[in-house]
Amino acid sequence: MKDIKLFIWDFDGTLMDTYPNLTGYMRRALLDLGHDVSNVEILEQMLDNVGQAVKYFTEKFDLPQLSEQYDLYYKAGRDDLAELFPGVQAVLKRINAMGGINLIYTNRGDSIYPMLEHTGITAEFQEIVNTTHPRFQWKPAPDSILYLMEKYGGTPDNTVMIGDRVCDLESGWNAGCKTCHLLTPSVPQYPPCDWRICNFEQMMQLLLPSDEATS
Repeated sequence: MKDIKLFIWDFDGTLMDTYPNLTGYMRRALLDLGHDVSNVEILEQMLDNVGQAVKYFTEKFDLPQLSEQYDLYYKAGRDDLAELFPGVQAVLKRINAMGGINLIYTNRGDSIYPMLEHTGITAEFQEIVNTTHPRFQWKPAPDSILYLMEKYGGTPDNTVMIGDRVCDLESGWNAGCKTCHLLTPSVPQYPPCDWRICNFEQMMQLLLPSDEATS
């Protein structure tokens, strides 16, 4: 990974542990409407995006008011309580120090900005492609990655898409670039990838020169 120039990051579940918040909002909305659904089932539907989960449960339970109910909890929620995964900030700073470029490609909207400001890592990123960006395409479409590669001089060999979900890595595969999978307890998926890490200490080791890395 020391030869990678462009590091394209997913956000939810990769940089920040936001899934407990998001599944909690959906679970409470469904309970309000008379349906007790497990966090596991909710998360399974949220792995592509929240809109997919809303659509699924709306159709499953005939709940046309679900989207509005979910939004009540989402807008009143405390996303600033979500935390960065340990070691994220050090890895981002290391990448910038070695001349790499950090970018974000997320299925989240503008709510990402106050969360980044709260954690103090906004300045570590050159650009954020989210649902309001003019070049955004839903994952696993490759368009947004191809746009970032063209803009910042990336090639398939020096660009990596980093995420915790299959759809994140699929967008990387479809763009022809490298992929790095963050395996977390929340998303026990094992998609094929160029690198798989369980924490950011392991990623730091991949970034260090051979004489600094430890086994």
